[in-house]
Amino acid sequence: MTAPMTVPLQPNPEAKTNVTQTAPARDAARTTSRSIPRISFLDIASTMPEAEAAPLLLLHGVGSSSQTWLELIPLLDGRRIIAPDYRGHGASDSPQPPYAMDDFVEDALRLLDELGVDRVHVAGFSIGALFAERLAILEPARVVSLVLLSSIADRTDAERARAANRLAHITSTPPAQVAPASAERWFTREFRDSDPVLVQREIDIVSSVDHAPYAASYKVLVENDPVDIVEAIACPTLIMTGELDEGSTPAMSQALHRRIRESRLVIVPNVKHYVHVELPATVAGEINAMLGDLDPVIPSPGGSTEVSAADPTGRRIP
Repeated sequence: MTAPMTVPLQPNPEAKTNVTQTAPARDAARTTSRSIPRISFLDIASTMPEAEAAPLLLLHGVGSSSQTWLELIPLLDGRRIIAPDYRGHGASDSPQPPYAMDDFVEDALRLLDELGVDRVHVAGFSIGALFAERLAILEPARVVSLVLLSSIADRTDAERARAANRLAHITSTPPAQVAPASAERWFTREFRDSDPVLVQREIDIVSSVDHAPYAASYKVLVENDPVDIVEAIACPTLIMTGELDEGSTPAMSQALHRRIRESRLVIVPNVKHYVHVELPATVAGEINAMLGDLDPVIPSPGGSTEVSAADPTGRRIP
């Protein structure tokens, strides 16, 4: 692997996180896999190296990169975190499209193999949730638990038509022209007005992705629907989506919840698609609670990432 580059991670002090944050910032080493295509990833060491808790693998959305997790990571518990950029995204290699679902899944497995990770929790956002589901089905002994953020499933005919139309738009339009308008689908108006810096960061990430890989990856998102296979998922699963998400609707998450036996559903009020950016403390609180029950990390002395109970974390459906 390439020599790591250290990236300090700490919450945006102006972010609306509703969290009591006393933990020190965690340094992330950005490095690159040895095998081809080379996958760039953030590797955040555990705050308790002697702990046996399994790492958390974070899988971002289509057109995005591991940078999208920068608000969430400092609020998570102290376990090791691995956050790759997909092929054709961020700082990873861009093989010639077309791409298939299992190309992305195999990239993740190769990376875990290189890192010697044999047990892992997986959190996926949007298309990342599809990859997370596939990983859990292919590697049930390896995937300890799942977090499915803003996942698609069981699209209606009208939703399939809208997705196909958006794919046609993305295929014919450069990402730098697609991304600014997409922010209205990603974030509520209130958040766009109150935190334009974070909104612009997400726009810039998608604007910078190469056009052909972006379109090829979006095609994977449009042409795959996990609803008929997720019943095979046996691990504990947290399903979250925004109440106002138009592309990954509450009905879609409810469809997943009905089919995944050990799942819990949280519909987060008054938020759209990028719930992990707009409400990182809500997402971190739910993830930390589940992982703490399943596979706890002993907190490091001098720091805590507990989420304040002062604010609601959504409608829980056991």
